[in-house]
Amino acid sequence: MKKYDILNSLVAFIIGLVLLISPGGIITTIIRIFGVLIMVLGVSNVIGANKNNKNKPDLIYGLLIVILGIVFISNPEVIAGIVPFIFGVWIVIRSLFRLQLVMSIKNTNNYVKSLVITIATLVLGIILMFNPFKGAEAVIRIIGVFMITYALLDILDFYFTNPKRIKVIK
Repeated sequence: MKKYDILNSLVAFIIGLVLLISPGGIITTIIRIFGVLIMVLGVSNVIGANKNNKNKPDLIYGLLIVILGIVFISNPEVIAGIVPFIFGVWIVIRSLFRLQLVMSIKNTNNYVKSLVITIATLVLGIILMFNPFKGAEAVIRIIGVFMITYALLDILDFYFTNPKRIKVIK
């Protein structure tokens, strides 16, 4: 491991801390950046449509995309709540089908394990449906913990494998 790898680990550690401490801020920032990118795409379509007076669908599409970008920028919390909500609905539906399957294997060794996992997954889906922003924040925090752990392990690896610390047997 080279010395610049320590810098990478420190950056990963700092990003992990930010994700852990302020997950909501990260989510809304990403959504706002995405909104700006969408607006740029929409404006470029509007400009292209104005150069080609015959291309009305591109003008309408561009204007709709600009409006969508404005919605993303002005309401990032709403947008952040929609995606986890949809994901929560999907998890609940899958869990209910899985629960039906688990009930059909009632007399097997894996019944209790499968039932516990299925119920936990169902509860997770319900939480995402009724509190989607907090669910998204929890996922961001988990990513932050993993990044911090990775960075610390990487730094420890550098420390323990540093050639100056290892005695080489000749």
